[in-house]
Amino acid sequence: MGKSHIRYGKRLIQAWIPEDLLDRCCEISSKGFTETITEALFQYVEKNKSELEQLESQYEGVILEATRIKAKIDELTKKDLKETKKEINNKVGPKIKAKERQLTEEEREKRWEFSIWPIVKKKISEHGFENVINDERMLKNFSKGLCISTGDLKEKIRINAGVV
Repeated sequence: MGKSHIRYGKRLIQAWIPEDLLDRCCEISSKGFTETITEALFQYVEKNKSELEQLESQYEGVILEATRIKAKIDELTKKDLKETKKEINNKVGPKIKAKERQLTEEEREKRWEFSIWPIVKKKISEHGFENVINDERMLKNFSKGLCISTGDLKEKIRINAGVV
């Protein structure tokens, strides 16, 4: 090669290039001389890669595209799962609540007498009245079973336990 100057990883070169060829290339690219020549050299390098280099480049491109597609699939799947979960919750939720609200007074009393009151009585004898009244988790579960509020259940326990 002839004389050249290197600056910032770039090389300044002088070349005799046919003027009409350079003008046509600049018209096509709509860029200046340097950008057009640089772009042309990049294209030359790309087109003249070895078969291995071309296949590696294609492979990297396919991997990138597959990664983008996988991310899109995951995003859509997550979105669909959220919507499906909402639909299932909407379908299942009201049916269960409707059954609980349809509990008659007679059924409520039977549940209280035969299911819940024996457990509450046993808890009172083991842990004491105050601990049972302050056990929010237990009271919440029993009040759901009876379809009454926690406050009403506490009052019912006080009445049946003889503590007013």
